[in-house]
Amino acid sequence: MKPDLDVPQLALVSFALLVCGVLVVGGATSAVAFDAFNPQWDGTSELQATAEATGTEPVIVRNTTRYDEYGANATAFVIAPTEEYTDGDIERIHAFVERGGTLVVADRDGPHGHDLLAGLGASARPVGPVLRDERHYYRDPALPIATVVDENLSDAGAETITLNYGTAIEPDGATVLAASSEYAYLDSDGSGAIADNESLASYPVVTTEAVGDGRIVTVGDPSVFINVMHERDDNRAFVAALLADADHTLVDISRAGAPPPLVAVLLIIRESLFVQTILGIGGLVLVRAGRQYISSS
Repeated sequence: MKPDLDVPQLALVSFALLVCGVLVVGGATSAVAFDAFNPQWDGTSELQATAEATGTEPVIVRNTTRYDEYGANATAFVIAPTEEYTDGDIERIHAFVERGGTLVVADRDGPHGHDLLAGLGASARPVGPVLRDERHYYRDPALPIATVVDENLSDAGAETITLNYGTAIEPDGATVLAASSEYAYLDSDGSGAIADNESLASYPVVTTEAVGDGRIVTVGDPSVFINVMHERDDNRAFVAALLADADHTLVDISRAGAPPPLVAVLLIIRESLFVQTILGIGGLVLVRAGRQYISSS
């Protein structure tokens, strides 16, 4: 039997399928550091996988109005925001925390993380310079291993945290959850070695403080949550411990730039009952038209 498609046609169909595949992958993934839809080493796509593994439902927050739907038993992550939160955004996030939600803000030296913490009335702040430890580290002193000092986190399985060019936290009254060894120092001059004006000490790297019925957790290193560091058992356990009492995990991408085009479309469909209804009606119309065409042919 002669095949329906000859070699040139098969090549054309294969090429078309390849192009469609590339467009779909390109439209659904990102190459931006810390992005929730970046599956590469510097993305944070694994955070959603860990949330699912702990039994919590991941929720992508494209607009801060989503915070209005959640409170107690929800944990939200703001990781290295690249844009400023408006006063209205901060009010919604503040209300979320006051209702009992947990907000994790992970940043090192970005202004927008600092401004968000200030707007929420939090005391703790990342200090900025890279924290190094010449004795307790993973592969490089700029990847220091900190110890969890909070019993609730350690009971939930988190004992250490590995940083990746992170910084310390100035608690200013906040409770310390994890701290470096006493051999750590802040590399203020960026020399990669301890200078005369730099001191060895145990530095806080994660803190928590109560706001209303909820809490704000400040982490001095957004890289704790990137995929390559998420492969570290201690970092994955740390995330799981943060989610121990959560039913929903909110991943805030509202200040992380635009999501990939295909993801943006899917999020719009998922969030809008009106769009879902229109698509459903359109689908029914197409099915009926197809049946009529088949029956008449």
